[in-house]
Amino acid sequence: MTVNDLRKELAESKKIVITTHHKPDGDAMGSSLGLYHFLCSLGHEVHVVTPTDYPYFLHWMPGHPEVIDFLQDPQRAAELVAQADWVFCLDFNNLSRINELGELVRNSSAKKAMIDHHLEPEGFEDFRYWDTTSCAAAEMVYRLIVDLDMKNHINKDVATCLYTGIMTDSGSFRFPSTTANVHRIIADLIDAGADNSR
Repeated sequence: MTVNDLRKELAESKKIVITTHHKPDGDAMGSSLGLYHFLCSLGHEVHVVTPTDYPYFLHWMPGHPEVIDFLQDPQRAAELVAQADWVFCLDFNNLSRINELGELVRNSSAKKAMIDHHLEPEGFEDFRYWDTTSCAAAEMVYRLIVDLDMKNHINKDVATCLYTGIMTDSGSFRFPSTTANVHRIIADLIDAGADNSR
């Protein structure tokens, strides 16, 4: 499935679940919540389901109150995955990384999208957006939005979440994966309203 195919899929309202890896970090939550706000802006019914809790210092992020922790509400999480048209899997590429949630995703009739930058993907997905040279899954989400020709949907909440993911996974822009293009993306996100001082 290509980016053009995904664009056609997203042209009609869908039930979408976004999930990320066990004990999510800043990139996991930044990419997930960034994608959440983007897909909500397109009119989809979207839920973020994490396999576990995540650090308190990330609870300030826009969209945090709507996140469903699988361990706290497994029945609700299972219902959402079972009813989904699409499940977006961010910042991981093997379903074992989401614990018990992995088998629910595997057995769901939903189409699966993987957006990731880690080596050796398992291959469970219908749509793959994957680049091991990318510094963060949040960078991948930004690039996907641009490839979908929907950059105009990067609002303040999308930008703030994606900025957080890129900043944390790049070691506050110190790691070698922080290319000149990463700084250009960060500039775009600040222009779009990212609250970088926060």
